[in-house]
Amino acid sequence: MAMMKRAKKPAGSLPGEDLELVENYGELVREARIRMGLTQEELASQVGEKATVIKKIEHGELRPSIELARKLEKILKIRLLVPAEEEPSSEIRRYLVKPGASGGVRLGDLLKKMQKEEL
Repeated sequence: MAMMKRAKKPAGSLPGEDLELVENYGELVREARIRMGLTQEELASQVGEKATVIKKIEHGELRPSIELARKLEKILKIRLLVPAEEEPSSEIRRYLVKPGASGGVRLGDLLKKMQKEEL
């Protein structure tokens, strides 16, 4: 009988704590590292990783785990983790139909409208 595996919460997460990385995490790490006068090798040693991991994080090629992001935050004195947004963005919310309302917007209609607005 095959067992189903549950998705694990990211390492270092507390129950009920939903965190996400800021969009420009790579730039923040690089700028803070340089500001503190650290090389990629020195920072990697302090967080217990290889220098290639730091390089990939700085270039946005690798998203650090919650645990690694916390280490980077502590050493570099920056903020990389923010609470995950639970509410839809205002851009999306304006197209949502309120419960009980008749009609609605289909995804295709929404995409067409958003594309027209960009032009």
